[in-house]
Amino acid sequence: MRPIMLATDGSPSAEAATDEAISLAKSLGLPLAVVCVEHDQTPMYGYYGYAEVVADLHKIQQENIERALAAVERKAGEAGVSCLTFAPHGVPGEEICKLAAAREARLLVVGAHGWNSVGRLIHGSVSTYVLHHASTPVLVVQGKPQKKEDKVVPAATAA
Repeated sequence: MRPIMLATDGSPSAEAATDEAISLAKSLGLPLAVVCVEHDQTPMYGYYGYAEVVADLHKIQQENIERALAAVERKAGEAGVSCLTFAPHGVPGEEICKLAAAREARLLVVGAHGWNSVGRLIHGSVSTYVLHHASTPVLVVQGKPQKKEDKVVPAATAA
């Protein structure tokens, strides 16, 4: 059976995509496949203590991935949806598209961070990459808008 595939990073902005993917899988009687990609986020230059920093960052990222996948698996189980999880290593957009093709996903669900143009330039956009490269239909789910009082004010502008 071709699954609904959810790509998540465990962030609050991915929550709406998670809910939508589980709802679709339940409504269609399909399994859910969930992917959270481990990727390199360390600088490529070395310094004293570099190996320890890289090891610590890798460990933290693995723990976050395990936590994100377990949370989706738990939520899917509560909804009565069977769920498989995957944690490949690589470039997120590329790995998501490869896995969706390999699993023959019926639909790929991703969240949108809602970065502004500067944020997209710095962080890239996994959802945009997936939209342009996936061999399967893609649903990009906007996260819930933040309330004005919840928005973070950068320290440099706070007075």
